[in-house]
Amino acid sequence: MISAQVLFLAIAAAVLLLHAIGLPANWILLGLALIYALVTGLDPIGWWTLLTLAAFAGVAEAFEFFVGVGYTAKRGATRWGVSGAFVGGIVGALSCASIIPPLGAVLGGFLGAFAGAVALEYIAWQRMDVALRSGRAAFFGKVFGALIKTTFGFAMWGVMTYRILIMR
Repeated sequence: MISAQVLFLAIAAAVLLLHAIGLPANWILLGLALIYALVTGLDPIGWWTLLTLAAFAGVAEAFEFFVGVGYTAKRGATRWGVSGAFVGGIVGALSCASIIPPLGAVLGGFLGAFAGAVALEYIAWQRMDVALRSGRAAFFGKVFGALIKTTFGFAMWGVMTYRILIMR
């Protein structure tokens, strides 16, 4: 039984790598925890643990969004730059997902945030120095948001490991 648990946790750890390619690893971890809970009759992972993991995944999404937007705005981007970064990040991730597998979505998201912020700031203000400052802030805001989201994923994996190996 312990080898099956360790194998499950190894698979869950591998899921964390999906953050690197822009996939929703935290939600996939939650799905794995739900499957484990249902297969084992909600022991040792029960409803409270599942709710905790769902809260972690939801908070991670919120932090990723607000850190990305907040950092971009704090570093001088106007609403134009923040909007451009948001739309550009999505467009970049979607358009590059199949170009450079498996990292295309992440790189596209980062570069798209940069390009979107630069484009809309330049259209709004006609000043390249302002546009580039906004783009740089959008790029790093996206990177910081992704790091925070990944950190939450590791915390989720830690909760699962604790419940499965320690609390069994």
